[in-house]
Amino acid sequence: MSSSSFPATLRTLRAAWRGVREALSFSSTRLRQHTGAHLHRIDRYSAVEAAALAGQRIETAPFRVGGHEWRLHFYPRGVLAASDDDAGRVSVDLILWSRRDPWWRLLPAMPSDVTAAYRVSIALDGDGGNRAFCTAVGPHRFRGSLSSSGAMDVATVEELRAALRRWEGAGDGIVVRCDVTVTSLEKESRIMWCIRQLVSKINLDSIR
Repeated sequence: MSSSSFPATLRTLRAAWRGVREALSFSSTRLRQHTGAHLHRIDRYSAVEAAALAGQRIETAPFRVGGHEWRLHFYPRGVLAASDDDAGRVSVDLILWSRRDPWWRLLPAMPSDVTAAYRVSIALDGDGGNRAFCTAVGPHRFRGSLSSSGAMDVATVEELRAALRRWEGAGDGIVVRCDVTVTSLEKESRIMWCIRQLVSKINLDSIR
């Protein structure tokens, strides 16, 4: 091949490769889930509940799951102060507190949805850590920082009082546990998909 024909051959090969890429392209989407849990203890719960008003809440410390910061709001006497029926319920509400790492909070927030499911359980002192009451919320779309999933009832006030009386003498505290699963759809390039498949095959072969 003469030196003068080499550039023409190279152009032909480039055009052929471009044609193949345009004729068959590839991308991939996969589901990613991140799960985490937060425990919040309330000592002398009977006294706390007696002093609480309907609509008054207890806030957990912020906790991180799936790259986002969350808080759980716990209502010993229900969410709505004006409703006698609601005041007879123990309710919870998960809040998407922040979508950014702490040092990014100085920057303007970018609106974006976050999808998460969560489960809240209440364990009593003296009950060996068993979950006396629980409630679960399926995948919910949180629309930006400080958005809420909506309050959910865990138990009635009287049910929790009765459970504490059964264990009288073993302690008067409760532990509220919140398990959060953040779900996202992630797009991949063809190269990243091939690498992930190769790594999965290597891991599978090493187990056999």
